[in-house]
Amino acid sequence: MSAPNPVLVLAPMRGITTMHYRQAFVRHFQGLDIEMAPFIPTVNADRINPKLLKDVLPENQSGLPMIPQVIGNNADDFVQMNIALHDLGYTEVNWNMGCPHKPIRKKRRGSGLLPYPDTVDTILAQVCERSPVKISVKVRLGVTDKSELMRLIPVLNRYPLSEVIIHPRTAEQMYNGTVDLDAFEESFQALEQTVCYNGDINDLTFFQSLETRFPTLGRFMLGRGLLANPFLCEEIKCSHLRKCENPVQRIAEFHEDLLSRYETVLHGAHPVLGKMKEFWTYQATHLSNGRKMFKKLKKTQHLGTYKDIVAEFMADAQWLA
Repeated sequence: MSAPNPVLVLAPMRGITTMHYRQAFVRHFQGLDIEMAPFIPTVNADRINPKLLKDVLPENQSGLPMIPQVIGNNADDFVQMNIALHDLGYTEVNWNMGCPHKPIRKKRRGSGLLPYPDTVDTILAQVCERSPVKISVKVRLGVTDKSELMRLIPVLNRYPLSEVIIHPRTAEQMYNGTVDLDAFEESFQALEQTVCYNGDINDLTFFQSLETRFPTLGRFMLGRGLLANPFLCEEIKCSHLRKCENPVQRIAEFHEDLLSRYETVLHGAHPVLGKMKEFWTYQATHLSNGRKMFKKLKKTQHLGTYKDIVAEFMADAQWLA
């Protein structure tokens, strides 16, 4: 029997799912249950720079429950950050052990910790004892060897983690190829904690196949697929009648809201255009003329031209998802 009401979590995507994106998204679309903010690096300092915490300040949130994510490999620094986040009112922090980018993993941060279960054990022993918040972890199958997670699981099972989020690819794969559902199943069965699935939930059909194969799972993290199709949570939950009405208009309203937020907080056309071009790398996916529009948008250096191009193409667009 499948979970009656799946919990849907927004994936943390650094530089993309900012507080401004999250605020606008929740204003225009339904179905998300929880947000996870992009990672905050731990720091070895007497005082945490307030700029590091700006994205997770309670007054900057969308209204949905939110979990901050931390990346680091030093227990003292991790505990210090958790105390700061606890002081902001958070009760749970996620430890990023899944980031696949080489510069990060070479420093044994993110997925770079996966081959070192003894290091993870040492850090968790101290953090779980001293931290004022619950700890969850986000992982991949390994760096190059997908069995690395299975060797890490006995360590994870020793600690009262609130959740283990698994993206069933190796770090070397980045986002290429397909997710390994057999490896996910092996890990899911071996873990004693609550498990959340993450990876390639791009449409309702794939989501339903996950529910069929893993009927007791119940928790799913959505990233790139949700950014491309922001109606996806509504489709999954079938709880919002507007999901079939005026999709292009709703995308346009979402875009205008987000653009206005970035124009307010960023200085100059260049950073605003950078954010909005990144927005369209995903959002243009399901528009009938999205590829052609994005090709023109990539070349523009002026906000006025950008707005004219978007208005022109959105007037003739159809939603294909």
